[in-house]
Amino acid sequence: MINVSKHSEIACLSKASIFKNLPLSLKKKLVTITSHQDFFPKGSLIRQPLDGQDGMIVIDSGHAKVYSLNEDGKETVLGVLAKGDSTGQENLFSQKDHENFIQATEDCLVCSMNRQDFQKMLNETPDLSLTLLNDFGQRLIMAEKNTIRRNTMNAQDRVLDYLKEEGTRAGSTSFALPFKKKDLANFLGLTPETLSRQLNSLQSAGQISVNGQQITLDK
Repeated sequence: MINVSKHSEIACLSKASIFKNLPLSLKKKLVTITSHQDFFPKGSLIRQPLDGQDGMIVIDSGHAKVYSLNEDGKETVLGVLAKGDSTGQENLFSQKDHENFIQATEDCLVCSMNRQDFQKMLNETPDLSLTLLNDFGQRLIMAEKNTIRRNTMNAQDRVLDYLKEEGTRAGSTSFALPFKKKDLANFLGLTPETLSRQLNSLQSAGQISVNGQQITLDK
């Protein structure tokens, strides 16, 4: 039985990376155009091609798989969505029919936002548009820096450079990693095992302290 009582609409919206850093006032506006905790039983399709649905979804509870079908009906699994995962953020900005299926592999509660409502709010809320544009600009800068990092640094220097940059962004020598470690490894072009070894090595060298997701840069 899925528990539908404990749910924060703001926290749910914040799970989508494009909305994570928005001020609370803008998140409250976006909540008014979101649908929360729609129930999909195990085996049902949450999204499918040509279903008229567009925009973004967030898995609030349960698991789902993303897959495609070829002309012969053969299924290829493209990914798995778990609690807190989101997909379709790009569809809020671009009108395009999705080509993949999303199917609940167990009972799911799903939150969503459609493109039409989002586009209308962008037109009516200039501060939202400007904030998102500035955030996208920062993401482009970060992507460029990370490309240079991946192409010019060894694994340990790559990790330490990223952590120092994140500390500067957080304005503190102690901060929580914004990614799960497996996602951070992928971002830095490392395997999860390599990232773990480099974090342990940096900690042994007295350059950082690691406590779960919490990182402290030692002076």
